[in-house]
Amino acid sequence: MAFCEFSSEVINKNSVNIENAFITDFMPYADDNCIKVYLYGLFLCGVSKDNTIEAFEKTLNLTRDDIISIFYYWQEKGLVQVINVDQALVRYLPVKNALKKLKKYNVDKYTAFNISAQELIGSKMLTPREFEEFYYLIENLHLEKEAVLKIISYCVQQKGTNVSVNYIVAVAKNWAFDGVKTSQDVDDRISDQERVSSDVILVMKALGYKRQATTEEYQLFLNWKNELELQNDIILAIAKKSKVKSFEKLNEVIQKCYVLRLESLKEINDYFDSRDKMFEIAKKVVKNLGLWYQDLSVVVDTYITNWLTLGFDEDAIVKLSNYAFKSSIRTLEGLNNNLINMYKVGILTSEAIDNYLDDIVKNDIEIANILNKLGIVRNVNSNDRMFYKTWLYEWKLNENIINYAIELSKDKYMPMQYLNKILSEYHNSGVTTIDDAKKIIITNKSTISQEQKNATKREYTKKELDSLFDNISEIEI
Repeated sequence: MAFCEFSSEVINKNSVNIENAFITDFMPYADDNCIKVYLYGLFLCGVSKDNTIEAFEKTLNLTRDDIISIFYYWQEKGLVQVINVDQALVRYLPVKNALKKLKKYNVDKYTAFNISAQELIGSKMLTPREFEEFYYLIENLHLEKEAVLKIISYCVQQKGTNVSVNYIVAVAKNWAFDGVKTSQDVDDRISDQERVSSDVILVMKALGYKRQATTEEYQLFLNWKNELELQNDIILAIAKKSKVKSFEKLNEVIQKCYVLRLESLKEINDYFDSRDKMFEIAKKVVKNLGLWYQDLSVVVDTYITNWLTLGFDEDAIVKLSNYAFKSSIRTLEGLNNNLINMYKVGILTSEAIDNYLDDIVKNDIEIANILNKLGIVRNVNSNDRMFYKTWLYEWKLNENIINYAIELSKDKYMPMQYLNKILSEYHNSGVTTIDDAKKIIITNKSTISQEQKNATKREYTKKELDSLFDNISEIEI
């Protein structure tokens, strides 16, 4: 019999599935060994091999009694069921059921708390279940009683006496996960929110709201100030310029501005003032590529903004999208890859593109002449351009040497490849003049200099050969 197993309510998968509720509601309050035992047992539920308490002891370096004791701890939390201690059988239960399970609290110690909570709520009578929700905050999330009472008072001030207990508990949980657990912590949080209250009101007006901000909205505002370190005027400017209608949408826009490092009012204003222009560019690009988008926002945010940030002008982007379509590049990502390459060589304007293409055309004419001299009848291709670029710019061979090598390559089998081999030897031998080139003896099998004809053949070790391919892979073409 397996030591740990799933109940019929839990789906057994090939991977360990840890519910978020375990991480948020149970893990922060358990010690390291309790967490290790729970997670390892969860893993064993999905395997059949070594699913024994002996394997448990060996893997975690814990005694049998320690392991059983820990599982009793998790049983009290409602996460497992210890079925048989003698044969060591533990059954894992769904976490969501544990959260729903009502714990039997010692109500007597909450008499004074209950009176205070009811007075704060007002005439609406709290049910036993609602009181237990507050007990859960105190005993499971470790909030002070006074802290919970202050949160109740704050929520009543915000929402009125009709505020639901679910709302109060949600606020308390959110604050608890932020480390707000003591009476002083609550005072500090409320003080923080009151300090920015006037600023939040301005943001609410910019979004078109006429109500008070919720605690969640206050929390978002504080995150923008404290975590992103944004100034109030920046937040307000984004709220006005973005024209969104909710804090959630505003948060998305603010996060985008933060990623783009728009940190001044001028950058913010310039960015949003150019948004309409960005949509016009996106419309042209999509049309040129033969695509269609119902909402161009994703095109603007994912591509157009980044291309403009890199320094491309509008005409360059539109022109390259047109050229991309003609070159059978029909996706935004394909166009993006080409623009990134253009950026690396500094081609960012329409004029720079034209100049670059003019250079390519001139080179193609020269390459076509070479093909003609070699007796090759076809169009210039990408390999030809790569060879030609390498000869001139990487190997720095002059035209006289290239023409001399062309004469030697005529009537050879695969003359273009033969020409490339000769020029490679010239480069490796440091040839700079035709006289130097004439000293290189060309054979059918290889190209060798006169001085190398009688050289002793060397044998290379595997290590040396491995290093050859390791190094050659690092060279950027």
